[in-house]
Amino acid sequence: MKERKSLKDCIVKPGEKSPFANLLIDLAFKKAFDPDKPTSRNNLINLLNDLLEPQLKRPIKNVWTRNVAKNLSGSKESRTAIFDLHCKDDMGNLIEIEVQIREMDNFMKRLAFYASELVANQAEPGEEWNYDVQPTYVIALTRIHVFDDENAVHRAAVTDLETGKQVMDTYNYAVIELSKVPFFIEKTSSDLSKWLFFFRYLNRLKELPEELNESKFQQLTESSKVSNFSKKEFEAYQRMHHEKWDHNVMVPGIFKEFATEINAKIEERISDRNHEIAKKMVAAGKLSDTEIADYSGLSVEDVVVLRSQMCESD
Repeated sequence: MKERKSLKDCIVKPGEKSPFANLLIDLAFKKAFDPDKPTSRNNLINLLNDLLEPQLKRPIKNVWTRNVAKNLSGSKESRTAIFDLHCKDDMGNLIEIEVQIREMDNFMKRLAFYASELVANQAEPGEEWNYDVQPTYVIALTRIHVFDDENAVHRAAVTDLETGKQVMDTYNYAVIELSKVPFFIEKTSSDLSKWLFFFRYLNRLKELPEELNESKFQQLTESSKVSNFSKKEFEAYQRMHHEKWDHNVMVPGIFKEFATEINAKIEERISDRNHEIAKKMVAAGKLSDTEIADYSGLSVEDVVVLRSQMCESD
């Protein structure tokens, strides 16, 4: 059996191209997690169970595409989900799930709107329906900064403000901010941490590192290879990718007037985050100062000073 390389040996070097697609491009996501094909359906079930594990009462065992029969708002943009899904858990209970990977204005309000449509679309005509609404979950993976903290995952439900207990399971949300996911992973990291790393950095790797050497990631890695695309799919993928590049180029131009202030703030946030990453690596005690500098973006001198400060505070 081929021995897998460590993370630092699996990073694409300048001038090299990763064999893996960017999973935040619609076409690549749908191909890797297609609920209507056995292998990719299994990928999707693994993803949903690991992302929603703290929120689900029972693990999901099956998923299939939900045919959206009606658009209650009349808006062309009201159905923008990458997936609308029927799901069944291991006890046969139904769950409705929507997955979003698009950047949106009024981000949280849109998620509330989408969840409301998931609930409203369960209504049956006539007087016999008794409002037996199945639990709904809206999952949003985004590269934009939504919450003003360092947590990459935020979960929400309808809770009692006094006790903090959930009062109904009708509305559930999971917001994943990939911009907050550090370039750092260990074999002992949680399944959720591995998924977040996978989503943010897969297309910067040339092969799967030993830190992700698990069957579910091996299977998904094979599903995510650009070489699996047909000519038509690859052309569409390239077109979508270029559209995202164009958007990224335009945004700095819009805020050119405030470039100095924005860059200063970005540098400050990056520096703070790099120091936090380096602290965790020093505390783990498994890496040299040079390796920590390579992973965190700090200089070796900064790592030496940081290690010294941490020793003094112990």
